[in-house]
Amino acid sequence: MKIEKLSFAEMKKRIREHLQMALNIEDFSINNAKQEGDLWKVNVEFKEKTGPIEMPTTALFILDAMTGEVKEFKKGYISTF
Repeated sequence: MKIEKLSFAEMKKRIREHLQMALNIEDFSINNAKQEGDLWKVNVEFKEKTGPIEMPTTALFILDAMTGEVKEFKKGYISTF
């Protein structure tokens, strides 16, 4: 039996869920995404409120491409891959 890897749309949904739960962020953009083997490596950008100020923020996600589990999340970080 062949197990399918997460599609781009499914990966984006997992990131949305994580950002909503962890930082109460709903809107974000994906700047770079690459599936390498069993991992999705994704750079995202979003606006984070600090009081009345909205600051652009970046983050790196590494997700398991089979289960969608977030393996790594680094706020304020961007990776070149």
